[in-house]
Amino acid sequence: MSNKQEKIIILGHSGSGKDYLRKGLQKLGLRYSPKFTTRPKRDSEVNGLDYDFIDFDLYIDFAKNNNIKTSETFVINGINWYYGITNENWTNNQIFIMTTKELSQLTREERQKCFVVYLKMDKDVIKQRLLERKDYNDSIERRMIADDKDFEGFVDYDLCLTDSEFEIETVFDLMN
Repeated sequence: MSNKQEKIIILGHSGSGKDYLRKGLQKLGLRYSPKFTTRPKRDSEVNGLDYDFIDFDLYIDFAKNNNIKTSETFVINGINWYYGITNENWTNNQIFIMTTKELSQLTREERQKCFVVYLKMDKDVIKQRLLERKDYNDSIERRMIADDKDFEGFVDYDLCLTDSEFEIETVFDLMN
């Protein structure tokens, strides 16, 4: 168990290393609970570890019961995919992977109690990582263009990492 008081929020383009950082911070004792999503599971993903894969009806129940802390909808090939963090997961955990839109849904007080890390990696590194995933339910080009748009002008972070060989312990040590 870690003695860190802050929550850490990890943001970055697809393939930037968010899961790598998250897994390393878990090994150092920080608590993580995955976001929920209604999108299909990738072959390499494990339900309950990478995401909580839920159906649309459960998502609607979360919304009706005001049990969503942050959420975002992505439309891919005409299909809505919902992602989010429940209030319970926000209260009980320390590591969160978010989008810029989700980060903006936090109150000022909540944001002040977080350490936000932006993984801003080289486009060639990102493209290679996305190709290695063999994720065929979404286009690499579409994701890279959407990420560029989402992060355009983004400055609400406490630490920006641009080196793909970053040290997880350094991020951990910078947290309160």
